[in-house]
Amino acid sequence: MPRVAQQPVNRTSSNPLIAATLSTHPNVLKRNQACHQCRRRKLKCDAKRPCSTCLRSHAHAVSHAPPGVPMPSKPECTFDDVAEVSTAVVEGPKNKYERLENRINELEMLLRQKDSGSTTSGHSVFYLDNNNSNGEVDDSPSNRSLHYGQNHDSDGGSSGSHPSQSPPLQSSTSLTSIGENTINSYGSDVMWPNWPPSLPSPELLRHLVDVFFVFHPHANRLFHAPSFMNSLALPPSHPKFPSLPVLHAICAIGSLYTAAVTSPPLPNFDEVSPDEIFLERYRIKEQRPDSFAEQHAKLARESAERLNTLGEDLFQVLQANIILTWFYWSHGRWVDIFLSSAHSMRLSVPLGLNMCPPFHSITKSERPPSILPPARTVIEDETRRNSFWLAYAAERQHGCGNGWALSLDNQDVSQLLPVRGDQFLQGTLVQPVDRQWAQSRDLLLVHPENQTDSFILYIKGSILISQVKAFNLRFRSKHFAGDPTVANVYNDGSQVSENSVDPRGSAAFIELDHVVSSFRASFPSHLRNPINDNVVDNHLYTTCLMPHVATIVLHDPHAEVRESGCISALKILTAARAILDLIYNVWSTSFDITLLDSFCSFCWFVGGRVLVRFLQAALDAKSLDQISTLRAEIDFVHSAIAKVGQRIPLAHRFAKMLENLIVKHCGSAPRLPVQITFPRPLEPGVLHALFEESSHSDNSISLHESLHEPGSFLSLA
Repeated sequence: MPRVAQQPVNRTSSNPLIAATLSTHPNVLKRNQACHQCRRRKLKCDAKRPCSTCLRSHAHAVSHAPPGVPMPSKPECTFDDVAEVSTAVVEGPKNKYERLENRINELEMLLRQKDSGSTTSGHSVFYLDNNNSNGEVDDSPSNRSLHYGQNHDSDGGSSGSHPSQSPPLQSSTSLTSIGENTINSYGSDVMWPNWPPSLPSPELLRHLVDVFFVFHPHANRLFHAPSFMNSLALPPSHPKFPSLPVLHAICAIGSLYTAAVTSPPLPNFDEVSPDEIFLERYRIKEQRPDSFAEQHAKLARESAERLNTLGEDLFQVLQANIILTWFYWSHGRWVDIFLSSAHSMRLSVPLGLNMCPPFHSITKSERPPSILPPARTVIEDETRRNSFWLAYAAERQHGCGNGWALSLDNQDVSQLLPVRGDQFLQGTLVQPVDRQWAQSRDLLLVHPENQTDSFILYIKGSILISQVKAFNLRFRSKHFAGDPTVANVYNDGSQVSENSVDPRGSAAFIELDHVVSSFRASFPSHLRNPINDNVVDNHLYTTCLMPHVATIVLHDPHAEVRESGCISALKILTAARAILDLIYNVWSTSFDITLLDSFCSFCWFVGGRVLVRFLQAALDAKSLDQISTLRAEIDFVHSAIAKVGQRIPLAHRFAKMLENLIVKHCGSAPRLPVQITFPRPLEPGVLHALFEESSHSDNSISLHESLHEPGSFLSLA
């Protein structure tokens, strides 16, 4: 019988996720995939060309053939003419057992919740039922642990929450009473005999985990909530019980959203500069015991460092570092933010999270691309990817406020973008061919509707901010090296000094400015408004602020507010007032603005700073109408930041910094805001007074230069 010429076409080579899944079950064949000879003889076939059974039969026939009898040189092994091998993923026995085990754990957890009585449920239901903005409760077991106030965007993905019940702002429990009254206050469940002594009681820990998933905007992306809650119900000795650094970090950041534990007090900025980098100097002088949050932040860092050196639970160490970065960012601890965010990014490299097959290095090395074992499930794989992007976003957003280099270059990121929230929750496999990569062409302007939700846009906004920072950071060195992308396309030979070079004429600046200005307009129609029916999408709201901040960072170094017709001045003023409009929009809802992403406070502060710059120009020009308008706008921005500062110490810092800036350059502290009409017109005639020359031009404030004053940390790259 002649051999079949056509070989099957394997389409999984371009799909590493499916290829990896199929490779785990090499012996599972579908109907008619075995060779003709094995099927006729009813023998086991491995579908190789030729198969192992035919090779053995041929070798036996050759060795036992009578002398003089001719034997074929190759075994006869033919297959059906199959044009394509199906790439359907077959769920193996291991995955089935794991799914059944998770289901059993889920049901056991529900039984324990039912048996614990009203004492235990009183604290959980306070946050679970009251925070469902739709007023509906999905009582299915798979979603019981997901009633964390999360709304869903039009794609069904989990997005920012709009809790109808806000967490308490102040802690009413002293630190000394925590250890004595924890069990009495949080029910009387039996504690595991091997419960880690450094953790709070199981009920208090569960309460802190609950408020973390309810109120933190990124909790349901850093973790797969049902899986995490199931693992938390296991005994501490179980290998799937969450790692100690993760639990300590959740305890630290959960203190922002509950009065059951203590948080650090707000710094006294009458004695300390609000932009002080090394606050620990003054912390030592306070002579107060560490709060509950500070204790667990230290425990998280110490336990993470220990596991880091031992090479154990490295991915959970990364997750703990990300949560600690959020904690430090919320509390405005500049040194800790910088080090923790940098550590997260550097740790993600040996873990292989900054890239995805097939984009490995072509260098031959003894070290594998990732020291982590391959992900066993789709959920585990997507959780790793989400964690990398959250670490990336935290470092990029924090880096927007300084002129220092980033820890990982964008060109070293070759990772898929996350999947939608509903796909992540359900564990849906989305093939790479249907997704965008970090290096995809027109990534920031093309958003496939079936693979775009507010969190994906949030990551894209962070990439946009990173590109703007990188341009400002590298422009001078590229220009010195003669890079054609930063050469002035309108160069007439008149520029003779390095300081006189205007980047706005370069092709790179023009392209980047176009992307920034077109970013929000390119959103799918159902994702252009972050507030719908009084419900705020936290991720989308933050994303809408990002292009305006990027515009200010890009144009502020070149804006001359006293020169009529300065395009950069007009752009930063327009961006600042667009930020102001977004503040007004969220202020007009019932949403608790203290629950917004921490980056929002920075965006508001940057917009307020630009308005202060124009207010000084208006004061010098004695333009009374503009003075009144700008003063009211600045006061409103300050009041919004101060409101967030009632819960988030970072916003308290920004409010004080903005207040000091107003006093320094405009002579008076902010007042209570008056009613402002939104939006305001921006006709050239209205703005003309702001560009008039003044006799006090030597007192002008440049946002770019003032942020680089000696001792200032918050600087725009």
